[in-house]
Amino acid sequence: MKKFLIILFILTLSLSLFAQETEVEKWKNGGMGALQFSQAAMKNWKAGGENATALNFNFNYFINYAYEKMTWQNNLDVAYGVQIKTGESQKTDDKIDFSSTFGYEAAKKWYYSGMYSFKTQMMNGYADTVRISSFMAPAYMLLSIGMKYEPGEKFYLMLSPVTGKMTLVFDPIIDPADYGVAAGKNTRLELGGLAKIGFKTEIFKNVHFDTKCEFFANYFGSPFAIDVNWDILLGMKINDFLSANISTQLIYDKDVSTDIQFKEIFTFGLSYSF
Repeated sequence: MKKFLIILFILTLSLSLFAQETEVEKWKNGGMGALQFSQAAMKNWKAGGENATALNFNFNYFINYAYEKMTWQNNLDVAYGVQIKTGESQKTDDKIDFSSTFGYEAAKKWYYSGMYSFKTQMMNGYADTVRISSFMAPAYMLLSIGMKYEPGEKFYLMLSPVTGKMTLVFDPIIDPADYGVAAGKNTRLELGGLAKIGFKTEIFKNVHFDTKCEFFANYFGSPFAIDVNWDILLGMKINDFLSANISTQLIYDKDVSTDIQFKEIFTFGLSYSF
């Protein structure tokens, strides 16, 4: 785990230094880090309740390259949240989400594109005392080739008729069937089609809206049972060091659950953009 985070840090640092040392106008890079904290303390509170402390950490970094007809966009999202209540801790957020997209202009605002993405979590997750997730269990990798429509910095649409999706479960304690992987196996490979949409804008001054949604259909499974992964972030910047965020994630993957999975997190605290 530590080795993986060190590799990610070295990779982002190296890309940043490379961008600074080359022709600056071809590169754009930046990011944001945030640390949010909340606490509830009660004593003889007749209405009921429990003492609780929550801590959330978010880090986002991007580095993009554009020159003539070529583009290369890289983004890393890392988040972790934990809640401590009555002496017990439970994570509330946990993700590593990296994506890299290469494009070559085919026509005005249209690009031949290839995309790679990797998603997993950092720490163990539990249901009661049973471990149900950990680093690389599960992990998801996508490799896709297609066309991308990008009229500006606010919106993009990627259509990929050739996409490989790999699900990995590298933890002997976790049942791979919980994530759609056959018993006795560590990986599952699917071939299908992908559509990905992204949109971001400033709704009001210092209020930013950012969303991205992926739709994946497995050609050789149930092509009409489409996997959905939809993220929304509403960020409100109070000043240079304080912010409030509301994030949601909706997932539908029938190989994991026939029900829709949904998560919502509200945070307030320190933030810094660079």
